[in-house]
This record gives sequence, C-alpha cells and structure tokens, in this order.
Amino acid sequence: MDVAVIETGLGGRLDATNVLRPLLAVITDISFDHVEILGPTLTDIAREKAGIVKPGAPTLIGLLPPQARRVIAAACRQIGSPLIQMKRGDFSASPDGCRLDYDGDTWSARNIPMPLAGAHQAVNTALVLKAIEELRRAGLKIQTAAIRRGLATTSWPGRFQILKASDSGPTIVLDVCHNPGGAAAFIRTFRQVFPGRRTDIIAGFVKRKAHQEMVDQLAAVARSFRLVTLPTGRSAVTAELAARLDWHELPVRRHARLDRAYERLLSESGPNDIISIVGSHYLVGSYLERYERR
Repeated sequence: MDVAVIETGLGGRLDATNVLRPLLAVITDISFDHVEILGPTLTDIAREKAGIVKPGAPTLIGLLPPQARRVIAAACRQIGSPLIQMKRGDFSASPDGCRLDYDGDTWSARNIPMPLAGAHQAVNTALVLKAIEELRRAGLKIQTAAIRRGLATTSWPGRFQILKASDSGPTIVLDVCHNPGGAAAFIRTFRQVFPGRRTDIIAGFVKRKAHQEMVDQLAAVARSFRLVTLPTGRSAVTAELAARLDWHELPVRRHARLDRAYERLLSESGPNDIISIVGSHYLVGSYLERYERR
C-alpha cells in the first residue's frame, strides 16, 4: 500500500484513527451532528475534530464556519501543525455543476470532471484537489491524468444517487442526509437537478437527531412523507415523530418496513413522479441491498 485515506469515525479526539500519524490531516466541514457526544455548539464539535491535528503534519481545512475555523487554527498553533485553508477563490464550478476549474498555489486545472451532483460536491472536489496539491508538495507523484480519471469514475452510492425504478416507473433519489446540514444540501441539489419539482419522501431516522430541523428543510420540496421504522434498535419511533413534529400540513403516513412504504408508493406513482428515500444510512442501505442487488 502506497497511500491510505482513513476517515475518522466520530469526532477525532477520542476516535480510534487518532493513533495514526498522517502525511496530511483534512477537516472537510463542521456542522451540527452527534451533539449528545461531541457537544452542543460548533465550537465544541470543532474542538473534538481538532483531535486529528498532529505536530509537524499539515492540516487542511475546507470552508468552515468562523467559530470552527478559529478553534482549528488555535489547535494548529498550539500543536505545531502548518494550517492550510481552502478559499472560495480557489475554484469555480460550471453552471451545470459538471465541471470544475481549480486555481491552487502551485498548479491550476481547467474542466475537471465532477460526476457527483450538488454545489457542496464542488467544494468537496476542490478540497480533494487542494489535498493532492499538498501531497505533491510532500513528494508524492500524482499525475494530473490520474486525477482526472479518478474523479471522472467517482461514484458515491447514497449521496444524491439517481435511479429509475423501471421504464414506466418514477425516478428514485437516494440520499443519506441524516442531519440538518445534509438535508439542506439535499434540498439545494434537488432544486438544481429538478427545478420546480416536488417529491414524495420516504424517511427513516435514528434517535437523538434534530428531526424537526430536517423536516423543516425537506418540506420545501416534499409532496408527502412516509415514515419508516429502521432495522436497528436505534430507530426513532415513527408514531412519536408523526405526533410530535410539525409536518407543514403535508400528508404523513407510517410504515413498519421500507418495502411496504416503497412498494405502496411505487404502485401509486408514474414516470413523471419522484420518490426520494432519505435519512439514515440504515434506510438507504436497506434499499440498495433489497432492490439494487437483485
């Protein structure tokens, strides 16, 4: 193995991956999630994320909120890690969101392919290019042709993944938007890909999430909601969600399993309809396991 890209599981300070001494630490984004473990504010969460900062190894950060950026910068100064910050001016996406121009400190590239949908994926792609620039500076030989080829063939199941149920069936969208930030990104991308359209949403959530904030976001494009019990003891109770949350006067139904909700909705939908299956990884994973591996 020449290079390993290791993702932190939760936070950073107490994560098992913290035993590593990386060539480069990358902090992509910081938003509200796992607050019962990481803390209730972005400052608290950033402090936990800063646990991956290591002496002598550069730390690259994306477009972080100001309060999170200050925490990471302070940790880098204290620990002795060179801080590299991506800026909005480092990249620009094409109007259709399929191509990216990158202008870094040591190299530039035009018309980089960007197969993942959404403005947030332009930020992620630019951060990858910035990381590659730093790894090149550290001595890794990474060819531009390999970068283009790698990005052009990138797929990410469950991240605004668009499928077709059948030639005469509805469009299916899968997205593991399990926190308010993810739901906001889903809405922005949905409006970009399907302007002026609405969708029937099948949703499944685990406990101790910001459920109302997610519903507030999703209601902007929803035609109806179907709540599904997840195949895990961490599943939120659908009856409690239906009774407790404000659903913005949209129809809400509850189902004990994903297949019941999906097949019922499928039978009521035509080729011009859109079904979005969103929320927990458990839900989207169950869909892919049951309907995409047959």
